[in-house]
Amino acid sequence: MSKSYGTFTVEYPEQRIKLPEAYRNMPVLLYDDETGHELCTSCFQCQRICPPQVIHMTQAKDPASGKPVPSVAEFIIEYDACMSCGFCAEVCPFDAIKMDHEFELSTHDHPSLTVYKRDLNRPVSYYESIAPGFWAEARERAYKKLATNMKRRPGAIGIAPHLTEKITAAQAQAAQAAAAQAPAAKAPAKKAAAPRAADTAAAPTDKEAKLAAIRARNAAQKGGSAPAAGTAADAPLPTDKEAKLAAIRARNAAKKGGSTPAAETSAEESPPTDDKAARLAAIRARNAAKKGDATPSEESDQPAAETPPANDKAARLAAIRARNAAQKATEAAEQAADSATSTPEAPASSSEEGKPLDEKAARLAEIRARNAARKKGDQE
Repeated sequence: MSKSYGTFTVEYPEQRIKLPEAYRNMPVLLYDDETGHELCTSCFQCQRICPPQVIHMTQAKDPASGKPVPSVAEFIIEYDACMSCGFCAEVCPFDAIKMDHEFELSTHDHPSLTVYKRDLNRPVSYYESIAPGFWAEARERAYKKLATNMKRRPGAIGIAPHLTEKITAAQAQAAQAAAAQAPAAKAPAKKAAAPRAADTAAAPTDKEAKLAAIRARNAAQKGGSAPAAGTAADAPLPTDKEAKLAAIRARNAAKKGGSTPAAETSAEESPPTDDKAARLAAIRARNAAKKGDATPSEESDQPAAETPPANDKAARLAAIRARNAAQKATEAAEQAADSATSTPEAPASSSEEGKPLDEKAARLAEIRARNAARKKGDQE
């Protein structure tokens, strides 16, 4: 009869009744089991709403910049004055503070009831075990906000204090493993990049060869030589050597066909304005000056006008070289006049006739170089 009727009590503490999920006693803080990061961002909402004002916190700061970060540096709750109202858990926008089911807190040590963050921290799995339904509702939004806040936490800031060393060591091992795998991944990439670099380096040569072939073909067409044009049009020339050979053959064919030197030179040579062009102009001017009493032909003058130096320095060098060549030609003419067996009047007259021509060629080269440099400066 005694087991069927009457009031029966639970034999506490040997027997314990399972507490409902909504039971609340003292607040605790949550952190992620995997990353160790605390869900609290130090927003101060719980501190403001607490009726007895027993919650105190300090926001963490970036040690490099000194700016605040979404993490709590210290969190204190005075359990001896807490009224277990649960306002802090309700107002928290990050689901970082929850009400614990532990109620056996009696102690003779009164200062121990002032609890700091290290003793307040609980893993998410603990709260899930005592309130699975409540955590299922909050899980998605809580982890979404935590992932956003973790991006703004430098170093080990925001990790639970008792897990800092463990998490830091795991991160260091992961970084070393990634660094060890990086060279192995870069090696195939370098091998694949080598053929591309070779193709890129060979591209300018092929382009110059094609341009030379086109110029040679145009020169041959103007000279009326069909075979040379056909040879140049068969296929693009792969190297500079073959391009030069094609240009020489086209020039010879054009000469046989009766084309004028000026047309041949203009069709064949239209090189870019660079130092090489400046040197070619100087060489042509020197050759024209060496001819002495011979009148400079259109073939000598035309390239100098068509190949302007790239800058003022190249122009001045070309002019100086042309002037020096003219002076050397004049001195050579005078020496030849002195050693000649003919009458002194004839060599003197020939040297006097050659001197103006040499100086004229030098002046022409200098003027062309100066004009080319001036045009280049105007274009820039």
